[in-house]
Amino acid sequence: MSRWLIVSDNHTEAGILFEVFNHYNQVDVAIHLGDSEFQYDDTELSLYRRVKGNCDFYPEFPGEEVVEADGVRAFYTHGHMYNVNTTRMQLAEKAKSLACQFAFYGHTHIARYEEMDGVHVINPGSISQSRSNTEETYAELLINENEQTATLNFRIRQHTIIDTVEFKI
Repeated sequence: MSRWLIVSDNHTEAGILFEVFNHYNQVDVAIHLGDSEFQYDDTELSLYRRVKGNCDFYPEFPGEEVVEADGVRAFYTHGHMYNVNTTRMQLAEKAKSLACQFAFYGHTHIARYEEMDGVHVINPGSISQSRSNTEETYAELLINENEQTATLNFRIRQHTIIDTVEFKI
């Protein structure tokens, strides 16, 4: 089983990325979906694979990436270039075209899970500035590669689970 941490939109808040990462004994994949507003090589941000958000201005940040671990592929981007405020279908189509089972995005500051055309589309919410009735969140994705199942836990800053989704991948 592998553990993926997905975080987004901390908007200059220092310390929270360390806090989330260091809470776990074992992390297989850690992803930051943009809008840290940190320099690309920032010590805290460097714990994560990272992409550029609409508030990140350093040229080193890639706009989008694909990560593969233990046969599981995920496309990730901030989302502002994919119209995610309106629809996530373009994002899901891009992930599918890259043979990815997952598409991760940020930007909206709202935690969400959707399955679209066989792609699991996940927004972890914002770790620092929620735009919903839910507190600030991040996502923990537990993947059982042998059984091809996943458990998605949306967690608040105190690491308490506030919602869980289980699905086949």
